[in-house]
Amino acid sequence: MEIYFSGVYNCKADAKGRVMLPVSLRNQMAPMLSNGFFIKKSYYDECLELYPKHEWESEVKKLNEKLGDSRKDREFKRKFTSGLRQVEIDAAGRLLIPKDVIGLVDIKKDVVLSPMDRHLEIWDKATYDGDVESSPEEREQLAYEVKYAEKPGGDVS
Repeated sequence: MEIYFSGVYNCKADAKGRVMLPVSLRNQMAPMLSNGFFIKKSYYDECLELYPKHEWESEVKKLNEKLGDSRKDREFKRKFTSGLRQVEIDAAGRLLIPKDVIGLVDIKKDVVLSPMDRHLEIWDKATYDGDVESSPEEREQLAYEVKYAEKPGGDVS
C-alpha cells in the first residue's frame, strides 16, 4: 500500500504526551490504523519520525540489506533506531507519544506534524519554525544545491 502524507498541521500535546490528530490527517491514516505505527528520533534532525508499520518494516529491510555486522554498521543502526517504539492512534484520534521519546527532541506543548512522503515528522513548533526559517537568498541557494547539484554518477536530474 503506497501512501504519501500531505499537509502541515499545528497541534497541541497534552501533559501525557497525547497529540490530537486533525481529522484530515486521520483520514489519510485510516487504512493503516489497525496495523499501528512506529515512532523514533530522527537521525538527521531534531524531530521525531512516525512511520506506518509497513513503511517501517520496509526501512528495516533496506537497513538490513545495506548493513553488515561491523562495529560501524551496528553503531549506525543503533543511532538510527534511537527511541524506536511501536505506537497506536486511540479511538479518540490521539497519538500517544511516550514521555521518554518526547524528551529526545524536547517537544513542549505546540507541535507541528510535517509530511515527508511516506512518514511524518513531529516537531516542537519553535524548533520547526527555526528550521524552516530562511532568507530568500538562502532558499534560492538551497534550491540550486538540491535541484542542480551533481548527483552521484554524474546525473544532474
